[in-house]
Amino acid sequence: MKKKDGIVYLVGAGPGDPELITVRGKRLLETCDTVVYDALVNELLVVTLPDTVKRIFVGKRGGKPSASQAEINKILVSEARRGSSVVRLKGGDPLVFGRGSEEMEYLASHKVRYEVVCGITSAIAAPSFAAIPVTHRSVSRSFAVVTGHLRAGESVDALDIPVADTLVFLMAMENLPAIVERLIARGAGFSRRTPAALIRNGSLPDERSVIGTLGTIVRLRDRCALTPPAIFIVGETVRFASQLKWRRRRTLDGCRVAVLRTTEQSAELYDTLAKRGATVVPCAILRIVPRVSALRRITPSFLKKFTMVIFTSPNGARLFMERLLGEGGEDARSLCGKRVVALGGGTAATLLGYGIRVDAVPEKFVAEKVCEILPGDLSGEKILIARAAIAREVLPQTLRERGADVTVLPVYDTKKNDAAGQALADGDYVLFTSSSTVEYFYDDPARARLHIIPCCIGDITAATLRKRFAGEIYVAQNATMSSLVEALESAVRSINRKAAGRRS
Repeated sequence: MKKKDGIVYLVGAGPGDPELITVRGKRLLETCDTVVYDALVNELLVVTLPDTVKRIFVGKRGGKPSASQAEINKILVSEARRGSSVVRLKGGDPLVFGRGSEEMEYLASHKVRYEVVCGITSAIAAPSFAAIPVTHRSVSRSFAVVTGHLRAGESVDALDIPVADTLVFLMAMENLPAIVERLIARGAGFSRRTPAALIRNGSLPDERSVIGTLGTIVRLRDRCALTPPAIFIVGETVRFASQLKWRRRRTLDGCRVAVLRTTEQSAELYDTLAKRGATVVPCAILRIVPRVSALRRITPSFLKKFTMVIFTSPNGARLFMERLLGEGGEDARSLCGKRVVALGGGTAATLLGYGIRVDAVPEKFVAEKVCEILPGDLSGEKILIARAAIAREVLPQTLRERGADVTVLPVYDTKKNDAAGQALADGDYVLFTSSSTVEYFYDDPARARLHIIPCCIGDITAATLRKRFAGEIYVAQNATMSSLVEALESAVRSINRKAAGRRS
């Protein structure tokens, strides 16, 4: 059988906001075999991909360790020659100072098929988010995009700066003083009074803008300790920044929020946090490992005897239903006539996605509350509990004491994930969604030393955390993601009030 031909798609990821990738770029990313991505690519675009996608991180941020361009070129050819569909994911647009053209030349010389999927360049997006138009009919009829990066040993005099009403410099932070002096010396409508701005992380929740003039911008950069990545924009349109400002403050603006649960469970949570202004830090410190032998037991004949099925987590519900409806080849009628109970709104929502509307959800999502909503006498009841292999025994033990015949079906194991995503920092808000996330978090000495602000999904998780953490803990009212986000917002308000009090 002839091996299929591989192909490389040079895809622009946009300026940073994961929603600003093109529709085609997103589709290719979700269906590719391999993604080769840069440091400026938003991590959320990568961590949410299917496990079948091979991920290759190559860095490519100025001044930071990264793969060389020659190494990247070889990776692209090697992956394509295996017959893979490869997405070369680059920040902004692949052909705007992204060395995409060099990669195209290399692929062409090695007879590897490629296509270009354009992206939104930060040269336009960052000013837009900062309310700075690059053109305006009355003051700017032209704009130019210039690289401020110089090759090793190259003088700033070699930088060819075009004549335009508005100039946008990418990668200019290191050479900013020299570029400013060159612009002032050249004239061409620019002087020390010409408006200028620096925009760091444009389009992202932690975007920072510094507005000044050519005469003050270097001093303002140093005073604000602004670091790359940032763009530098010069021209009269910078004056519009204050009057055209359109971004509104959101409840989580300026907050870094670490999400510890598995990425498969977290897509909706990532989206919720991002829309409220948080910088989301994916840090999946646990992974779900299905118990194949236990799942194979889920057949109509096995289920027939049970009068009640209790699901204790979204993971258990998902794996159970995937087995029943997928590999099991059955449908929801296998649960007909049985009472279905869910421990938590998230678990109930997961089941509803498979067409199962639960009969009961306790007011508070812990095992003790499940027992409260069930009769005191359970004689004659045959109850199946689908859950994790390691879990509290309160529920099955109490049900047995009430006379029920209880079968515990451990459908998955919770394991530590040694490749736990991005590094955390002091001051991060951390969402603990189970006792396992607490234990695995503090297994790492570096994380254990951090000064974090913890938010827990419930009292049991909080009790586990209190054995490790002496500070204030913010606890969700219910074991749901929406309630956890509310606890996070409460934590942010509290921290902000304390900070305001110290300043006054």
